Amino acid sequence: MERANILPVPSVNWKKNLFVIWLSQFLAMVGFGCCMPFIPLLLKENLHIDDENLRGVYVSIYYLAAMVSLCIASTVWGMLADRFGRKLMLLRASYAAAFFYPLLALAPNFWVLAGIRFVCSFFSGTVNPAQTLLIATTPSEKHGFVLGVLSTATSSGNMLGYLLGGVIVHYYGYTTAFFTCGGIYLASGLLVHIFAKDDFNVKLAKKERAKSQYSFREAATPAVIWILLLFLFMGTSNRLVQPYMALLVEAVHGFKGAAFYTGIVSAASSVGGFFSGLCIGWLCDRIAPRKLLLPILLFGTAFTAAIALSPNVEMLILSRFLAAFAVSGIQPVLQLMLTKITRKELRGTYFGWSASINTAGGIICSFLGGSVVWLTGVRGVYITAAIILALMTPLMFPTIRAIKKEGTKLNQK
Repeated sequence: MERANILPVPSVNWKKNLFVIWLSQFLAMVGFGCCMPFIPLLLKENLHIDDENLRGVYVSIYYLAAMVSLCIASTVWGMLADRFGRKLMLLRASYAAAFFYPLLALAPNFWVLAGIRFVCSFFSGTVNPAQTLLIATTPSEKHGFVLGVLSTATSSGNMLGYLLGGVIVHYYGYTTAFFTCGGIYLASGLLVHIFAKDDFNVKLAKKERAKSQYSFREAATPAVIWILLLFLFMGTSNRLVQPYMALLVEAVHGFKGAAFYTGIVSAASSVGGFFSGLCIGWLCDRIAPRKLLLPILLFGTAFTAAIALSPNVEMLILSRFLAAFAVSGIQPVLQLMLTKITRKELRGTYFGWSASINTAGGIICSFLGGSVVWLTGVRGVYITAAIILALMTPLMFPTIRAIKKEGTKLNQK
């Protein structure tokens, strides 16, 4: 039986799959955006944690619980995707999010909130299985296009979710926002359940694995390790700033109207990510992804620093847009670099590794972020994120050398 029978299959219409999965991820991100950016404000209004520095520490603990859980889970689910199918993993993530996110609104204290988030994070997380399913069912020459287009679902969904969440929180409260999140995730899962295709055959996949046994050392080549190191730095920088936007808006604008302007700033970030996805997806199918990495890192560093220095909310909105436009291109570029030097039948495993390492950066920044907020205030978090992005630049050169070497070997097989 040929390997093509269990990998991308002719019976799957990749364009239709892209549309369905894009729409499902758009909905998922709308749901996520309805509640997640407002956790720092929920801690103050619902759980009565008023001190900014203390609240920063609690926010770090909250996100630490999510990151530890997701770091463990991503590798597990990635390996299971190669055994039981990619669509099944996406359904698991969507339905779990639909169930667990509304429970966050019912938490009576912070520790219950963090515990629910830990469980939710382990079973949810739709982005990685969506990427894996698309890559597995799309021709290789279209990988850059589909990853770029999929990233626009994340950005545009977040944009609408942040705006919708800001309105819901402002007029109806946090409980309504969290239950709205759950309902939207349920719709996302049903869409995939009914319309998305995988054509993954468990028995054939088992036979294929038996024919192509591999060791961890064979899979974790030098180029893979270098790329995963870049994922670690990227995850640390990106996730370092995510929990603190509401606090930065509050510092720049004041608490009154902070929820509304947090939605606006977050929406500006999503618009930047949307256009970034279109541009990067188009470029990656025409230019080697590694050639795009240096300008992305340079611009991302500059505009992330500009966020920290914003004197008013207007400058904050503009800086967040430009930073997102640059930084949102890093992940699809790194994913494509990884795809070009790895085996197709292990794509779920490799994507699981990259997601776990990315999330490990979140674990690091959960400790780092709370300390930075405590010592320097919330602006210091964004300066630190810019420094981490800058440190990725020298790391890309040995990464590119290793990719060229291993890419040549892979093409000769």
